[in-house]
Amino acid sequence: MGSYDSYAEQYNGMVNSGGPEGSYRYILQQLKNLSVLANLRICDIGCGQGELAYRLSELGAKVTGVDLSENLLVYARNRTDQVSWVLDDAMSLYKIEDETFDYVVSSVMLMDVPNHKQVFEAAFRILKPNGIMIWVILHPCFQSPFSYPLGDGSRKVIQYNSQFWKSEGVGTIRSTLGAHHRPISQYLNDFLTSGFSLIRVDELERDDNLVSITSIFHGAITPVT
Repeated sequence: MGSYDSYAEQYNGMVNSGGPEGSYRYILQQLKNLSVLANLRICDIGCGQGELAYRLSELGAKVTGVDLSENLLVYARNRTDQVSWVLDDAMSLYKIEDETFDYVVSSVMLMDVPNHKQVFEAAFRILKPNGIMIWVILHPCFQSPFSYPLGDGSRKVIQYNSQFWKSEGVGTIRSTLGAHHRPISQYLNDFLTSGFSLIRVDELERDDNLVSITSIFHGAITPVT
């Protein structure tokens, strides 16, 4: 999002120190399971400073990275010229044509947008028929504004609802930019009503604090157990 302009340097440092590595590993693993990745068209929505898009391009994919922060895209353009970098809003993707991509990926950015359903709808529009969207979010159970640290460093959730919040402290992403806290059910239901069908849900190890959702539209719906 555009508000990351003022946080671009710190965010770039966080990525370089391995902050979102668990999310990157998950997304790359889903795509590496494909028999052929070369020449597939992939759009990285909310690409930030470009690390994931760069890795995807190194695997042979034709990648477009989209972000609303010009300052983060400066880092991305300096990272590689193998990716097409686009300044655009994830909630509209108005610069992207319909049915352009085989895959859309979104790494820990849906909590940053005011309307995640619009992101799903825009992703559905730019995907080819039978295209796939892979998205990863921070697990809301461990990012609740109503949770508090226990003695072992874990967090106990004492209230769980949907709202915007900021954490205490100075200089961190969530103290600076905040986050939109939504139950997983809201993400999944909005994903389905945007036209997609759900084929997989994974919750990663708690140390990563991530929930990963892989989905495909016009495919069979896999029950979530």
